[in-house]
Amino acid sequence: MATQLPVHSLVAHNTATSSENKIHDDTVAAALGFGGGLVPGVDVYAYLCQPAVAHWGAELLTRGRVATRFGSPVYDGERVEVRATVDEDGDGVLRAGVHAPTRPGRAADATLEARLADEPATPPDVPRGDQPDPADRPPASPDELAVGTVLGTFDWSIGAGDHAAYLADVRDDRSPLAELGLVHPGALLRLANSVLSETVRLGPWIHVGSTIHHRRPIEIGEAIEVRGVVTGNREHRGHRFVDLDAVLLGADGQARVWIEHTAIYEPRQLRDAAAS
Repeated sequence: MATQLPVHSLVAHNTATSSENKIHDDTVAAALGFGGGLVPGVDVYAYLCQPAVAHWGAELLTRGRVATRFGSPVYDGERVEVRATVDEDGDGVLRAGVHAPTRPGRAADATLEARLADEPATPPDVPRGDQPDPADRPPASPDELAVGTVLGTFDWSIGAGDHAAYLADVRDDRSPLAELGLVHPGALLRLANSVLSETVRLGPWIHVGSTIHHRRPIEIGEAIEVRGVVTGNREHRGHRFVDLDAVLLGADGQARVWIEHTAIYEPRQLRDAAAS
């Protein structure tokens, strides 16, 4: 039997209205057939993480395996509920979904499935890549994102002030992780987006889903190296998809987090518009 966890209600917030990715811009997103600018998938993931963090605490960041998928957009100012269950008597899986009460009867807009692995997953060996100058990034294409392409490596850390601002943005400013001095998992997933967008120049693009393998928590202020490599590039229903592995390494060279990441880097709507 699955145990129902407390429902978490919040008002979604689009943190990316000034982003280079114009899928978050109301005008551009509406022209592509959406109801407005999309709340970033990585932020919706942060909403979904709240029950898992409340249930497992820092252990989630030590050996958690979390799969998230995004089905329908979440929009700025929309009240949503995060509903979660955990199968404590069976396989221990926690399942969560983001639901908009104004759209009753519809499947969850985004889902999460998390569990604690017996042992942390072994990440792939991803080499360092050259980080291009932002002005010199090549346009995203099947050639530039061919399987095996090593993406640009960059360094990252987040200070206490920026982390507190991030928690407020994702409506989790009471996260117990902050008291432990640990970086929120949603902030870590943002880095998989960055390793792609800082290597190639993208038009409006959409985060589809990710699987995150946690191996060790990352402390606020800790220096992290982010590496990435393309693992898949395909066309499906007119969209062009890219898959990548992103690995977050500590100063000791050991992987803290491994992320399997999928995005639509060229939506069908853009291709149809270019062909007309």
